Amino acid sequence: MENLKNNIDHYMKLKGIKMYSHLLVEIALELGIKRQEAYKFADKEKSNFSKMLKGERPLKYDFIIPLEKIFGISLARLLYADAYKLPVEKENVPFNKGFRYYAYLDDPELYKNEFDVLLANDGKSILTQTDEFGKTFLDYVVEYHSVNGVRYLHDEYGIKLKWYHNQFEFRKDKGITWIHFENCIEFARLVASMNDVELFNDIFASYNMFFTNGHYATEDCIFCQGDYLEIMLDNDDLFRSIFEIKPYELKLGNIGKRKKQVDSITYRSINPIINNCLRYALKHLDKYKHRAIELLKFGIDHNRRIASEITFDEYYICDELGGLKSFRDEDCYDIVIFVDVEVNDDEIRALIKQLPEFKKWR
Repeated sequence: MENLKNNIDHYMKLKGIKMYSHLLVEIALELGIKRQEAYKFADKEKSNFSKMLKGERPLKYDFIIPLEKIFGISLARLLYADAYKLPVEKENVPFNKGFRYYAYLDDPELYKNEFDVLLANDGKSILTQTDEFGKTFLDYVVEYHSVNGVRYLHDEYGIKLKWYHNQFEFRKDKGITWIHFENCIEFARLVASMNDVELFNDIFASYNMFFTNGHYATEDCIFCQGDYLEIMLDNDDLFRSIFEIKPYELKLGNIGKRKKQVDSITYRSINPIINNCLRYALKHLDKYKHRAIELLKFGIDHNRRIASEITFDEYYICDELGGLKSFRDEDCYDIVIFVDVEVNDDEIRALIKQLPEFKKWR
């Protein structure tokens, strides 16, 4: 807590507050305690406050919002002075009991009983709002590693990251809220650290790449970014999950006219991110050769099974996901494994030669 003590001393000096007892009186007033009782409060809390600054006790939750209001800064900056590269002004910035508070406490009961009813002045969900530092609730969930906040957003709002522009979708009752979140890689690391594969794959639903029909921007799509693929390759459970064959329902919505007017398409296949993982592993054999071997061995058996079920002349690889389609219809039959990377490793080359190949649509 040395940072906290140094920062509180710094901001006390800026505000002209000379003693901790004086600061405690200000905290008491912010808590709604009458002035004549505030001095008794300060005397009672002085010892605990001193222990808190020494790191012998945790920061009292009830002090968070008062300290933010007194010093005119966010909790994040109070704990770490360089959390944001913005100037500190002597004038107070008005603070409300907002999403920083809930992300820091990360209390499931508070999320359920209080956060859920918070609305902005325009009546919109607080999830769309930013604070004076341009931060959203998701930013603070990442900053404070609020794992209960992740579960809350998943269970109550059905948070999902869509492929396009790396936006998060939230569904609550009726309607959809969209948030463009720049820090989605760190959020993915946080969710992965929770060791809940089903939760991770539901939030980061890479099956949504089916939506693009192969036309997605490699640099913009999170499911094609090296940092994200390393999360998949480094986590044993997440890596194993991409081999699972499971159904995925893609709700079409209003995405343009199709030959068949349907509300959704159900795909049944392995995870379409698998070829992105293989491509990345082959490009970084010094780190991921063991993963490349596993992927290729799986692909050999998987492709052979598919090849035994279809007529080669009727099916072709239609996109960079490895989607296999028939000339007769537009629906994806399955995902197959393919290689489009040159490698110099003899062991890897031998495995690639065993991989059944399919025609590519050009």
